[in-house]
Amino acid sequence: MKRLPSFNDFSPGIIGDVRRPLAILDQLAPDMTAVVAEWDKTFFASAGNKRASTNIPATLTSLGLMSRSPLALTDAGKAILGAPDRIEAARQLVRHIVEVANGMAIVDAVRSLNARGEMLTKATLKRELEVNGIEGLSNATTDHTTLLNWMIEAGLFVRSGRANPQPDESAMKSVLGISASERSSFAELPLSQQIFLQILRRVAEGGSAIPAKQVIDECLREHRQRFDEDQVRAKVIRPLADAGWIEAPTTGAPAGRGGKSGIIIPSAKLMGVPIEQVLPDFDQVIPPDLRAKIDLPRAEVKQLLESSQTYDRGLGLELLALKMILDIGLEPRAFRLRSRDTAYAEVDLTAEGRNLLFSRWNFQCKCVGTRVSLGDVAKEVGLAIYSKAHVVAVVTTSEFSSEAINYARQITAETHLQFLLVNGPAVISYLEKGAGFLLDYVAANAAGVMTQKRGQPVIPQGAL
Repeated sequence: MKRLPSFNDFSPGIIGDVRRPLAILDQLAPDMTAVVAEWDKTFFASAGNKRASTNIPATLTSLGLMSRSPLALTDAGKAILGAPDRIEAARQLVRHIVEVANGMAIVDAVRSLNARGEMLTKATLKRELEVNGIEGLSNATTDHTTLLNWMIEAGLFVRSGRANPQPDESAMKSVLGISASERSSFAELPLSQQIFLQILRRVAEGGSAIPAKQVIDECLREHRQRFDEDQVRAKVIRPLADAGWIEAPTTGAPAGRGGKSGIIIPSAKLMGVPIEQVLPDFDQVIPPDLRAKIDLPRAEVKQLLESSQTYDRGLGLELLALKMILDIGLEPRAFRLRSRDTAYAEVDLTAEGRNLLFSRWNFQCKCVGTRVSLGDVAKEVGLAIYSKAHVVAVVTTSEFSSEAINYARQITAETHLQFLLVNGPAVISYLEKGAGFLLDYVAANAAGVMTQKRGQPVIPQGAL
């Protein structure tokens, strides 16, 4: 489970210089009563409540800066206390959290919100973190916003007025070893390229040239199913060279002739990134060409769907499906059929949710000028039964035939399946008004499904 550390009563606004509570602990330990009294006096005007006795020690423990038995600073706490000034102390705190407590998730979440032009609030930041796999964030928590505020205190982000905080690329590179743009660039690479870079980064000492065969052989030995051996140079090495991650000479003696010949030189860009940041994301299910555009604002997705170019409409359709899945609060699990496989007219993918109970959703999105027919909907019923899905979502930029709507109602009333049908006007409203419209639409659909299923027997005959 990926979680963020707790920050109860430990924000920059309350604590100020992060060295202050650490200094108090270091000076008065192991007398916990004296430590708590001094924290209470320094930060809470001697209020005598649990903010000093419970919240601060819980936070320091959660951050890994304090041990309780014996009562003392950990090595990480001592390093932060020894910082020369409050900014450097905040930077060491943030670096520590990124290394041990999923702190980079904040960087990724803020980048995504900024890329979409979406206002950063407590709620939108929480939701973005949950999409990225962070769990355990209650509706009331401020752990995520407090961590962001410590990053702002450390200079990793700059905030101007009410606008979203923007990353300071040089400060982030200095503190974390990787900038926000480098982080995004690596995350958007196909998995095979991520694996190649990780292995190259591991075996290349000081940026030295490595025989291409050595790296390719190790890739194939550890992850053969991820590589097409005959296409490694075309699909992995050349794209990474074009993106500036490696150097792969194409002329002269070092270039070689075969697919495994020649040398690979890790670039300064690759060698400048900490090796722990070059970790392949083996859980990725969104194709890299879509990941690179997943944060495209909805208004631009609408433009793609209205384009005269079939490729643009197909891309818009895939992004529409992904954005709807994420806005509903689901996790994309697999593409069954991409738009490029259907002349850019439709896309099929599966998503899963765990809101109270597990659910599996099959999505079919169609960008066509004709109405969605009964046959189109009937095909989805068969796929849903085969894949053990619970919800069939059919989205179209046009309309549904009356036969398709009636069929969906009949299947809903007579089986365990339920349908979410989203027509063209609803798609436009969603892209113009945002996630709130979609969530209201889904909630209204759920109410309708409940009504349709009320005729189903709750207790099978003969069960009592």
